[in-house]
Amino acid sequence: MNLISALPRATWLIFRMHLATTATSRRALAGILFAAVAPLFAFLAVRIGGGDDSGESVFMYLGVLVLLQVVAPALGVFLGIGAIADETEARTITYPFTRPIPRASVFLGRWLASLLVLTVLLLSSGAAVGAITMGADDPPSTEAVQTFIGATLIAGVLYSLGAAVIGVIFKRGQVIALGYAFAFEVMLANIPGSAQKLSLQFYLRSLFAGGDSADWSSLEIFEMSTFLEPAASAERLLTTALILLVVGCVAVTRKQFVLSS
Repeated sequence: MNLISALPRATWLIFRMHLATTATSRRALAGILFAAVAPLFAFLAVRIGGGDDSGESVFMYLGVLVLLQVVAPALGVFLGIGAIADETEARTITYPFTRPIPRASVFLGRWLASLLVLTVLLLSSGAAVGAITMGADDPPSTEAVQTFIGATLIAGVLYSLGAAVIGVIFKRGQVIALGYAFAFEVMLANIPGSAQKLSLQFYLRSLFAGGDSADWSSLEIFEMSTFLEPAASAERLLTTALILLVVGCVAVTRKQFVLSS
């Protein structure tokens, strides 16, 4: 059986095997609690905060500062890193590779299983925030909510895939991935100037702030930013995802996983 036909079949097999394990893991249970942070804040702001802020402003601030900049990267790293790094730390990484299947299928199948769990968590969290704020005075538009949730799901793809690749290449990959997501990304995304374009957050924000579905320019952190058109941003994010996917498949195929005693 050649690689072209074997890869998708093996990936589907690994995906099905790993999905149940991922969905019932401690990582997923912790992810459920973390995904509830943004809806909880939205409820407190809208229902208990006295109604001083409009539904749209609550949605925009919580969406950008909590859901997109904290929850999506954290869950992406937390679930994505487990694609390969968990097996390495448990000293069982060599077991899947003893089977007559392409090594890349192990990476792809396990990452896709983690991505499905991540997508459900982010979609639920974003939809809950949208529903809560749309029930308040001066609510966000349906288009703004849908566009933002789409950007959040794309963030999950990129951060989880990046974390999975880092987990293949580096030891202690989770530390490196978290450092990237919460030091490098946060610093570059929130400082004025062209340095913002070195961060994923800039292009993720361009997906919704570059359009006219809401008055995103009213956010203080967006006042000094000039975003790309959503289509141009989507093209760059897609290119980044494809590069990470290829790097991950090549790295897991060529790497010699040597377990120290």
